[in-house]
Amino acid sequence: MKKFLSLVLAVLMLTLCFAGCGSSDAIKIGVQTSTTGDIYASGDFGEDAVLRYDNGAAAVEALKVGKVDIVIIDNEPAKSYVAANEGLKILESAYAEEEYAICFQKGSDLKNDVNNALIELINDGSVKKIVDKYISNSGEALVGVPVKAVDTDKPNLVMATNAEFPPYEYIDGDKYYGIDVEVAKIIADKLGYDLVIENVAFDSIIPGVQSGKYSMGMAGMTVTDERLKSVDFSSTYATGIQVVITKDDGGKINAIEDLDPYYVPAE
Repeated sequence: MKKFLSLVLAVLMLTLCFAGCGSSDAIKIGVQTSTTGDIYASGDFGEDAVLRYDNGAAAVEALKVGKVDIVIIDNEPAKSYVAANEGLKILESAYAEEEYAICFQKGSDLKNDVNNALIELINDGSVKKIVDKYISNSGEALVGVPVKAVDTDKPNLVMATNAEFPPYEYIDGDKYYGIDVEVAKIIADKLGYDLVIENVAFDSIIPGVQSGKYSMGMAGMTVTDERLKSVDFSSTYATGIQVVITKDDGGKINAIEDLDPYYVPAE
């Protein structure tokens, strides 16, 4: 009887150990709600591993205070966050590659006009020039769009964005700046519109475009199969990568390969 009780106790302790080890070793990943970082992380690591935040800055703050182990986010804003916060680093290898496009209401006549203008501006080098001055610091003057729209006799092209995503869109003073802002502006100018920008939560952009509240959405938005169920997309105008931000003090994730044990099997 004593041996039996000892065996039961040993099994119980072993079970508790495994349960405890599993929970303490679980990974927590910070993402901005509804971004591709959110989509990829949820699919790769499961819903329980993902903590969602309203913007990238909040996810990075969660990393700093230990609420999450890593943040998955686009490379360019990641550079800004790491530069502004000591003790963080971007892992060398990319987590995922992606392409950005403009979203429209399904069946929108505007899509063809905007897309044709976009293609012309890509082909004549105008889009690359804008990308280069934000990414490569080419020295070209930045062009802003007033936060408070100015009434004119032109029709409005209303662009929904989330202006917390430098260098694609951000607010400085009383103007919006960024790659998406300037690309949208030269498209609007070419088509004879006034560009009006609405700054909303990222996860409100597609529903707003879908309902017709906004003419289009631009926010470093990647084309995905799930999003294509709700909206149409233009041709792609920029490429980006998703990266992993982590602490530089030797935490559990120091290379992309360190994520391997945390992937969940595909269903």
